[in-house]
Amino acid sequence: MEDEYVTRGKKILSILEQEIEDGEEMADAVKHIAEQLLLGEKGFASSDIRKNVVFDVTLGAETAKSSVDFVVSLDNRNAMVIKCAPGSLDSRERHIIAAARVLDVLPVPVAVVMDPMSAVVLDTATGKVTGEGFDAIPTKEQLGALLSGREPKPIAPEKLEREKRVLLAFDAIRCCLPRGGQGGVELT
Repeated sequence: MEDEYVTRGKKILSILEQEIEDGEEMADAVKHIAEQLLLGEKGFASSDIRKNVVFDVTLGAETAKSSVDFVVSLDNRNAMVIKCAPGSLDSRERHIIAAARVLDVLPVPVAVVMDPMSAVVLDTATGKVTGEGFDAIPTKEQLGALLSGREPKPIAPEKLEREKRVLLAFDAIRCCLPRGGQGGVELT
């Protein structure tokens, strides 16, 4: 009987590993689309964009790693974060909002989650969707105009703690995105 359970466990692990590999390949394809879009249509320079940004999230005495795929900066200020993911975008919205609120001392104003077919753009302060589709991702000029009308404010400490918990919860349960130093869970 035990051999049957061991065999079943190995099969399940194999399926999960394949799902992770497929998800990583799709996420890589989406990252390529995002980078080309930012550098092309959206008018950003490569110096405006940081890729595969890993950051520490400290909650109590514990520190974990999380990540976003792109951080777009203007005038030495983080302006937009992007997470590329396969699958349903609406299930990723809360994750990118939490990441945008936790990434730096000041929240990053614009959060984007995208897949190969579409994108959802969110206002980090309100958590509300401001646009859908690749056309909704702001150009460098539009993002600059948006930043000029806002004075950045830090998140209240108690709200920041909640956001960290949300972020780490999403990082812990995701299985079709890169893991390890970039967040996520390791299958052993």
